Amino acid sequence: KAMDLVRAAVARAALLEPLRETEVPVEPRALVVGAGAAGMTAALSLAGQGFGVALVEKDKVLGGNLNQLKTSVWGTDLGAYLSGLVKAVNSNPRIEVLTESTLASTSGYVGNFESTVKTPRGGHPVRHGVTIIATGASEYKPSEYLYGKDARVMTQRELESRLAEGRFSAASGAVVMIQCVGSRDDRHPYCSRVCCSEAVKNAIV
Repeated sequence: KAMDLVRAAVARAALLEPLRETEVPVEPRALVVGAGAAGMTAALSLAGQGFGVALVEKDKVLGGNLNQLKTSVWGTDLGAYLSGLVKAVNSNPRIEVLTESTLASTSGYVGNFESTVKTPRGGHPVRHGVTIIATGASEYKPSEYLYGKDARVMTQRELESRLAEGRFSAASGAVVMIQCVGSRDDRHPYCSRVCCSEAVKNAIV
């Protein structure tokens, strides 16, 4: 029985034809969805290599979460860094910036896509060869530890804003920082990789 299977396989192999490589044209343009730090950096890198870019951002302004941060843990002025990125993006002739816009539909195949971006002025067609999704993330708003019920309980990002604006004071003279809230459990077992550095930064301030 095993020999019959081998013979059948050999017989089928005699009828096989080699795969032929084919070339398809690639649209030399990229669609980048999300204009935070990652999206803007990707757009600038592609434009620097000579490719056109359509940069789509759902908000009125570029920057995403970077708009909410003041400094890095190393003391970098993130506001100045963001301003430089935005200026570089807006002044690059290869980058088309579409704010208050969302991706409505995509069709096509590898290297040749046609998407429709929903803008305040209506549907905007974009032909592109690649898509980069850089939509970022949202800060976790906890239900634990009386957040939303006690004004003294806040997220690290809220604490950073209050510190930067001079609106923070600890009545007791002490601050408690609780790490990994809403994570390290069965639903979210992973580490966000930003919370600890944010806590250290705020603690130093």
